Amino acid sequence: MARVEPIDLREKRFNYLPARFMWRGEQHRIRRVERVWSRPGRGARSPRTYFRVRCYNDKVFDIFQDVRLNAWYLER
Repeated sequence: MARVEPIDLREKRFNYLPARFMWRGEQHRIRRVERVWSRPGRGARSPRTYFRVRCYNDKVFDIFQDVRLNAWYLER
């Protein structure tokens, strides 16, 4: 089962794509978004928009936005 941790999205590009976020006290600048997909809400779970991002340090993360809450998370 995937672990989900909250992140602080600090910047967006084009008012949609994530550009920079804080996670565990460290800033991550996104070099590019490699994939975008959506999952509909089911039951109590809100709809989510996922982004697979590659950062300037070459790390790859799957982050998502809880559409109902406008909250951002990292999924591991």
